[in-house]
Amino acid sequence: MRRRVIQIAAALLLLAMVPAALLGVGAALPACYQDSYYAQLPALYRRLKDSPGKRLILVGGSNVAFGVDTGLLEGTLAQYGHEYTVCPFGLYAAVGAAAMLELSRDQLREGDVVVLAFEPADEALSAYFGASAFWKCAEEAPELAAAVSRSHQAALAGNYVSFLQERAAVCRSGELPRADGVYAKASFDEDGNMTFYRAGNAMALGWDTGAPVDLAAVTISPDFARQVNEYCRTARERGAQVYLSFSPVNRSALTGNGESGAAAYFSACLDAFDCPVISDPNRYILDSGWFYDSNFHLNSAGAVARTRLLAEDLLAQWGCYEALELPMPAMPEPIPQEVLDAEDGGCFLFAPVDGSGSGYLVSGLTQAGLEQAALTVPASFEGRPVVGLESHALDGARNLEELRLPDCVESLPDGAFAGCPNLTRLVLEHTRRLCRITQHTFDGAPQVKCYVPAAAYSLYRDGDGCETNQWAALLERIFRY
Repeated sequence: MRRRVIQIAAALLLLAMVPAALLGVGAALPACYQDSYYAQLPALYRRLKDSPGKRLILVGGSNVAFGVDTGLLEGTLAQYGHEYTVCPFGLYAAVGAAAMLELSRDQLREGDVVVLAFEPADEALSAYFGASAFWKCAEEAPELAAAVSRSHQAALAGNYVSFLQERAAVCRSGELPRADGVYAKASFDEDGNMTFYRAGNAMALGWDTGAPVDLAAVTISPDFARQVNEYCRTARERGAQVYLSFSPVNRSALTGNGESGAAAYFSACLDAFDCPVISDPNRYILDSGWFYDSNFHLNSAGAVARTRLLAEDLLAQWGCYEALELPMPAMPEPIPQEVLDAEDGGCFLFAPVDGSGSGYLVSGLTQAGLEQAALTVPASFEGRPVVGLESHALDGARNLEELRLPDCVESLPDGAFAGCPNLTRLVLEHTRRLCRITQHTFDGAPQVKCYVPAAAYSLYRDGDGCETNQWAALLERIFRY
């Protein structure tokens, strides 16, 4: 009996030592993400904790990071007698809105106002928790892991070994996450504002063609609605108020009837969430000129426009219906893009995007194209950008061994390469943002290896700060050139 007790005690001690040993390994590895977009979450959390007085807390995803000028909002509200420290608390869809709610809930106090603004996307309106992305945020801020729920702490514990393996691989590669451009911690100031200047719309057609928005089809998961409503109850118990507003949405990305879709989405939010709705979603459906690099990310002028909308909504909720003395900026021109035809233009067939003729998708190959061993998708056709491939566009290309994609190709559909069994080399020229793929883009094509610019390799490994990164599951197939 005594021997059995000793064995159990030894086993328990060993189990206790394994996590400690893993934590020791983690502490010994150099920090990898301290200069990246991920590292901004601890800064937002500490600002929320340390800000004195009443706070106006903006909870959501990356639309908050790209879409609010905190100084402008504070100053505008103060003109009408409402003194708040604005605390933006939205950063990265890959972390999950559930984490943002948990991290901010325990910091609520009397007099606070919370504005919820979630992107109208199924994942953003679910109880999804991205443990891997969260570890990257908490790499040098373990207090974040202590502030989430026990179930999410269990998910973090289960993910810790793979996170250590990833950090070790990053250290070996010498390619740290990008510390320049919009997806870097240096893009934010101490107040949580994104200071990186976003001059205009950087998307080829003015909207992300790989992610059309159907507001009528957006689903709010019951688990997420339950979490939001528990958050609202906690806020009321602490003397805080919670309001629901909306993320900006690129009008050009909407499918179907935008107004009826917005009405359906508004109705779904009313049914799901137990807090006052202070905004009209139609006012947050904005022209493409206000957006930057996704259907929810605003450029610098767009952030001013959205801040004005939010200030108007808040003041109206508080009984002030005066016209604001806040000049609207001019909508900026699109960022110019160099569009050149490739020599292989005659090898492809094209179809207009949504029949609009503003851009094209590769729809197939000509007979000459079917005979080639190497092809480069042209950046344009008839003077318009080529932004993607249709499903099965490469069917029958049995000779094709190498395919090169220009950076204006924004998305690749399910099974994009299943019809070309000898394709082994996919060369991507994307350096500013990722080419969007699905979970099934490479189905039926296990032989394809992807070659990406060395300067952009960390984007493929870590994501570009917005959606969940499907490329992360393909790291063993990604090589640098």
